[in-house]
Amino acid sequence: MERINDGYFISLLSMYKKNISPDREVLFDYDNNQHYTYQMLEDRANRLARFLIRQGLKKGDRVGFCSYNCVEFIDAFFASCKTGIIITSYNCHLKKDKLLDLMENERPKALLYDQEFEAVIEAARQRFPELVCINLGAHSVIPGAYSYPRIQAEESSETVDCKSLTLDDIQMLIHTGGTTGTPKAAKISYRSVTCNVLSQILTVGLHQNDIAYVFLPFFHTAAWTIFTLPLLLIGGKVIITKKFDPELSLKIIAEERPTLTVGVETALKRLAETPGFAKTDFSSYRIMISGAAPTARETMEHYWNKGVKLVSGYGMTELGTCNLLPPVNDMKLEQLIEKWDSVGQPVLYNSVRIVDGKGNDVAPGESGELIWQGELAFSGYWNNEGQTGEMIRDGWIYSGDIGRIDADGYYYIVGRKKNIFISGGENIFPGEIEEILCQHPAIDEACVIGVADVNWGEVGKALLVLKDRQELNAPELRAFLKGRLSSIKIPHYFEVIDEIPKNQVGKRDLEQIRMIYG
Repeated sequence: MERINDGYFISLLSMYKKNISPDREVLFDYDNNQHYTYQMLEDRANRLARFLIRQGLKKGDRVGFCSYNCVEFIDAFFASCKTGIIITSYNCHLKKDKLLDLMENERPKALLYDQEFEAVIEAARQRFPELVCINLGAHSVIPGAYSYPRIQAEESSETVDCKSLTLDDIQMLIHTGGTTGTPKAAKISYRSVTCNVLSQILTVGLHQNDIAYVFLPFFHTAAWTIFTLPLLLIGGKVIITKKFDPELSLKIIAEERPTLTVGVETALKRLAETPGFAKTDFSSYRIMISGAAPTARETMEHYWNKGVKLVSGYGMTELGTCNLLPPVNDMKLEQLIEKWDSVGQPVLYNSVRIVDGKGNDVAPGESGELIWQGELAFSGYWNNEGQTGEMIRDGWIYSGDIGRIDADGYYYIVGRKKNIFISGGENIFPGEIEEILCQHPAIDEACVIGVADVNWGEVGKALLVLKDRQELNAPELRAFLKGRLSSIKIPHYFEVIDEIPKNQVGKRDLEQIRMIYG
């Protein structure tokens, strides 16, 4: 794939300055009832940039961010573009030890944080005494911490501009939100950010009349790159809330009439089950995208019945957020429903292959690992050449996801390579079993894992969350699965549980699942 060179580089800071009025409203912080124009965001970013420069930070230094969704994250993003400073956003739900480990690896020189997380930040300050702490509130118990409102009140808003940025400079560190292990810091370049923005604008047909309602956390890439940043740069409008709240979401949808939302199965399911969902008018929506984990057809039907084009997309932090998406603008709702379990087709600026264990392309319809290359991709892991080398081989990023392509060029995700278990010498894909189990009217959610077995090596164990007041036993389940699955794929064990452990973005926490139930 031919790469975009610096001669065609579109500055993130200049994209929105052309043909957009500085007085145009771009952001609505719903929780605080605060509206922001382009000029207001520009001034805020300049003030933060000037403060960081006065503290001695320079291009390539890191600035950490630990908070829920807020305008200050947007300030920090554009301040990084103005200075060449790298922004690294931490998952505010991380345990203290994991957060400190990430900071040890990345060594931020400054840290912006919400007062709610002050105890964790105080521990960071003790380990890193030179850390410049910036409290997003007015007061702090940390000695020497700066007040962000005071920075905004006292610093000059005169324009700051870093003249030496190139496409391959790193703009952000985004921590992976995978299903196992400690998060890794993916290096995201200006090339990746710019091409992701352009890809989303062109693929989804984003325009200035679009309004995105964003409730996923900014510390994960989907909330930021799919709709928020593209709309900030073309003159659309973004509505943010601190956290996801289903009752509040219905109120926002009714009052603000958003046209776009990206969500995850757990949030979309909760929203659909909330009293008032049936009466809420969703007719303003052009598109809703679900990602991070498979979305049940039953959940999607709630939105289809309201005429909403809800589709599943595919992406991962290392690949650039949204790499596969149905051509929603060109398809009627009926056509999307026909391909409901597909994650669509490749978006712009990336290429994909499906390969076997030896790296050879598989035939259409056959399952294999999805591998990628292109302008959307990350630049490796921060201070981790070993794991970078494991993932990037011969110029291709090995995703670890197993998928297939149909005769129409639509892709389907079968499961994670690491989640496959081998029973009697045959590869078993849990996702296939889970999909069939969820067709049972009593089952709300299913998760299948492999457990050790003397005779078969491994056999399946199904963890089931039942719908209200439902009961099931193993003989009933085996009878239901017989004829729908080959005998070797039918789980040997079934266990009903209250909920399946998940991380903050709705992905299953397989490390915890295996530790508890394996």
